[in-house]
Amino acid sequence: MYRNSVRSSAVVFLLSLVTASFFYSSQAVGQSFLFPGASVTYESGLSQTNTRGAVAISNNPANSVITRGIELYGDMTILNVDYKYSRTGYDPVGIKLTAPPVNFGVSFKPNPKMALGAFVTPRPSSQAQVVKNVPQDLGGEITLVDVEAKQGAFITGFGLGFKVNNSTALGISAIETAEDTQIIVRNAGTTDDKNALLGMRFIGSFFQVIAGFRHIPTQRLTIAGSYKTSVQKEYSGKLILKGDQDDTVKKKGFAPAILSVGAEYRLGVPTIFGELRREFWSAGASSSASGLPGAPSRTAFNDTLILIAGGRFKLGDDRLVSASIGFYPANVGDGTPTSTTANPDAVGGVQFGEFDGITRTMFSGSYRYSMKKLDIMGGFNFISGSRTVPENYPGAGRYDLTVFSLGAGVSKYFR
Repeated sequence: MYRNSVRSSAVVFLLSLVTASFFYSSQAVGQSFLFPGASVTYESGLSQTNTRGAVAISNNPANSVITRGIELYGDMTILNVDYKYSRTGYDPVGIKLTAPPVNFGVSFKPNPKMALGAFVTPRPSSQAQVVKNVPQDLGGEITLVDVEAKQGAFITGFGLGFKVNNSTALGISAIETAEDTQIIVRNAGTTDDKNALLGMRFIGSFFQVIAGFRHIPTQRLTIAGSYKTSVQKEYSGKLILKGDQDDTVKKKGFAPAILSVGAEYRLGVPTIFGELRREFWSAGASSSASGLPGAPSRTAFNDTLILIAGGRFKLGDDRLVSASIGFYPANVGDGTPTSTTANPDAVGGVQFGEFDGITRTMFSGSYRYSMKKLDIMGGFNFISGSRTVPENYPGAGRYDLTVFSLGAGVSKYFR
């Protein structure tokens, strides 16, 4: 029993692996590199001044007033991820995936001063992802494990925006995320489910609220901002641990409060823009738990300050190009050294598959073509980052990440 508990405490990394591997959790969708809407994705995560209609519901609902009558929206991105973990004395392991995430939305403007909108991000279950020969520190002993993970999620947002006057708009929206996750952990090279180290399935749903504003003090300047509430994500499910009987598991997660402010300044043909975003991760240090016996009760979360900057250039009345860069700091520290992990006050650190635990830089470019009843935006972004955790920590090793995204979004106007 004790041996199994020690093993299970190290398997906490799997929960992050699932999130990262399938891009289906709300955190991955929202923060790592999947963003709601083409305008956000292809301007390095910019979200406060450049969103409109249905896309604004998941970013800054005050911007939903920028729409035309009835507007239908859809986008698709071809996403390629290469994530690698290297530990001294072991072969590198990683995640290489290509996925086509999509988003849909609709907005309706019943009068010139108010707009309603809905935004949907479906992430259905797909074929299980298998990662083999992952080196993990289980009670001071490095063990190779194979991981099989599968997850599905469905994210919906509803909200409204309204004009206070000709230069100011306010908005509010609610975002719901529902998730269903299954994982199996085996000793490396084995396939027998009966003797698997661990099997788990857990489900949960949670809400967050976004309040935002948009203000145009002069013809050249736009400023906008929003606040998104934090939430402790509650899951329930079933755990099967080798050597133990089935047991009900309670897993907790955390999505941080986010305070964002952005500005655009129009110089004529060119426009410059920027955004600052503060994510309050440290408030969730004790609000994230794997539900596994012996796992740390706290995580070394750090608050992060994200910076995005760039510009647009008009090619005519109906065409725009943009280029931008975004800086995304790591949201977690190294945690408690290996020599003291048995301490009941031990703090968890970097975990395999946790993309937000790597400091990342994002470069993006986009092209927009606007017609009377149709608006098309295409673009790309490239993300790179790395991190090295010292040898005396459970997550010791080097983590490398590169992501390339290419896609487009389309808005169709009626009336």
